Amino acid sequence: MMRRLMRAAALAAALFGATAAQAQKSFVNDELASDAVRLEEKLKTEGRGAVAGKPAPQLRREAEISLSRGDARRALALATAAVAADPRDPANWLGYARAARAIPPKDYEERTALAERATTAAYAAYQRAATPADEAAALALLGEVYAGREDWRPALNAYRASLQAQEDPRVRQTYEDLREKHGFRILNYTVDSDSVSPRACFQFSEPLASGAQRLPGEPPGRGRSARAPDL
Repeated sequence: MMRRLMRAAALAAALFGATAAQAQKSFVNDELASDAVRLEEKLKTEGRGAVAGKPAPQLRREAEISLSRGDARRALALATAAVAADPRDPANWLGYARAARAIPPKDYEERTALAERATTAAYAAYQRAATPADEAAALALLGEVYAGREDWRPALNAYRASLQAQEDPRVRQTYEDLREKHGFRILNYTVDSDSVSPRACFQFSEPLASGAQRLPGEPPGRGRSARAPDL
């Protein structure tokens, strides 16, 4: 009973710490923040035995070597140990996310699990980043992970946030290409000009945001019923 209470207290403290850290960040996702807390606890358990007294930087380097040799599963095990050894270092989380992305999944269930962990780890790296360069790198990886999952809107949002943290020509090109292919746009339209009240119907690539929206400088009472997502 006491052990359960201690674990619950530790989890609550971690959640509070994550919330406080997010208050300093411009890119906030409460769901991913909660997922990051839970994933950290899992990786501490999963990687504890593999740490074997090695410091986190050494484990991370070994993970990078394994990944470069095409052994992504070994890399993931070492990256797990690196996070377990030092969960505060964003580089350990980036290494974990990259290793998780590189593993050829055995089945659909594993593919989903690896994609979710890679997404969460990339966001955890962003949470712990202390410089604009580290924030930008983590957000660019988050955009890459989302794009791999074909979640285009979150991918665009993450890439845009990365560029706001620090401009990078390669990330800019990736963002622009992705926005051209998968950004908000009109897919099709029809015009009914024979009815008493002629009308046009548009098919958009994404649902419009519901609820009245007032544009900057627009007086109250002039809100629209829907608006396009930000590009």
